[in-house]
Amino acid sequence: MISLENASVTDQETIKMDRPATEWQPSKHEKAIIYTIAFLNLIVSLDATIIVTALAGIVEDLNCTTTEGFWIATSYLLVNAVTMPMICSVSDIIGRPICLTFSVVAFAVGTIFCCAANSITIMIVGRCIQGMGGGGIHSLGLVIHTDFVPLRWRPKWYGITLAVWTIGLSIGPVTGGAIVQRTTWRWIFYLMFPICAFGVVAVPYLLTLKPKEASLREKLAKIDWLGGFIFTCSATAFLIAISWGGTQHPWNSAATLVPLVIGVIGLILTALYVGFVSKYPFIPNDLFRDVSSVVTYIVACLQGILSSPADYRISGPLYFMSVKQFSPILAGAAPLPQLLTVAFSGIIIGRLVTRFNNFRWAVWSGWFLSCVAASMYTVWRVNDTAPVWVITFILAGVSHGIILNAQNFAAQAMCKPGDEGAAAAMYIFTRQFGMALGVGIGATTFQNVMKLKLRWEGLPTDIADQAEAYYLHDLLTLDDTTRNTVYDAYKFGFQIVFATWIGISLLGLFVTLVFMKHADMNRKLNTEHHIDSTRMFRHWARKQSTAKEDEK
Repeated sequence: MISLENASVTDQETIKMDRPATEWQPSKHEKAIIYTIAFLNLIVSLDATIIVTALAGIVEDLNCTTTEGFWIATSYLLVNAVTMPMICSVSDIIGRPICLTFSVVAFAVGTIFCCAANSITIMIVGRCIQGMGGGGIHSLGLVIHTDFVPLRWRPKWYGITLAVWTIGLSIGPVTGGAIVQRTTWRWIFYLMFPICAFGVVAVPYLLTLKPKEASLREKLAKIDWLGGFIFTCSATAFLIAISWGGTQHPWNSAATLVPLVIGVIGLILTALYVGFVSKYPFIPNDLFRDVSSVVTYIVACLQGILSSPADYRISGPLYFMSVKQFSPILAGAAPLPQLLTVAFSGIIIGRLVTRFNNFRWAVWSGWFLSCVAASMYTVWRVNDTAPVWVITFILAGVSHGIILNAQNFAAQAMCKPGDEGAAAAMYIFTRQFGMALGVGIGATTFQNVMKLKLRWEGLPTDIADQAEAYYLHDLLTLDDTTRNTVYDAYKFGFQIVFATWIGISLLGLFVTLVFMKHADMNRKLNTEHHIDSTRMFRHWARKQSTAKEDEK
């Protein structure tokens, strides 16, 4: 019998089609791709958390305002979200390796800008370029799995990427806090270069996925340039309005209303163009063919809101550095129970979903635990002892890990055969879009509620405008009575944000219980992108023969 690793490419495809899904194991080449994608995602997960505890130091060193500092994180997230659909769509036409290599290079170029930044303008330009690269790495990493891993086994093998996310999410806050406390903040960007260098070499070498053959003119003609342009511009305008509405500009101001209206109209036009005009739409219409599919993308957005950097910052470093007066290092370490359990629960639930061929029970369990965790957060105003916040973080982490992995592959199971890559891209986009929305929702709710409380207490509302900078310099200089009143204003702002999380979690639980339907995950691979392992087989054969000669 021919073994899979020693078989030719044609024989491999025959063996894979004949054997049952329960026997699927990746070849040596496929494993190398899986681990490479996972390692590249380390820079995305590291960037998501390392910037949070270092942000105050960057703002101070660049001599910029808190408002300008807000855009250091937000600009990355915004560009990250709006570029995902187009990058994945283009990769379907011109090839995954080219687009993933471009994404790694873009992230590296953006990192160079950030390292060299001596002004907030250069920093934000660098963060935008990083966001484009990070969006490609994150989304294409998931899409590439759909090209060679059978759906039934994707939750299990995507767990390797989640394991690497655990490392990035866990070391990021502590590393960021240590860097800003001990040395220059620029080291948070220097750390990215070795991973980028690895990606630039490894991706072209290992990722030998070949798309359907066509001439360059045919490929360019199939790219939905107009649809992608309208969508990117309108989504950017919409997210900018949501990000600064109610914080930097009033909701009824022209600065907020104009981009908001333009964004909404543009998104409607995008839907009409993609649905009725475009010959090759960058978002396939069949992804939204039934209520169950639509609900899956809606709850992906809801989960993104709950797990956005703003919400992480509010329940993590901001809370502990202001109310608890933790140092940057301790504030970065405090959320570790949540960050660790996100990935671990995702890995475990992936194996269980694979084992039972059912994702609905996992989605329901995740949203139920999210409701419990959000309720636990509201207790912090009266009891924020270590046992309480540790248990809260554990419950929140478990719920996010379950939802993240189960819903991800639910979307792929519900789509039309052959659309799994597009479904994966749409799911990760809607979740990232939710994270960008969460920045506006979390920051606006916290700041406005804190202002309201300060006004009731007869204190300056400017404290809320500078909430992240205020606790670093001025809070300890206040007398005990005033300081305790400000602490309570912080807690009141946090509590209302936590209450909105309860509402979002209950909505997610309700719509998934009522509308999410079961879909069989036992599918054969249906993709135009196929791995050519010929070069890799030759390379490994040479290594084996060289090793044998050395033994002689």
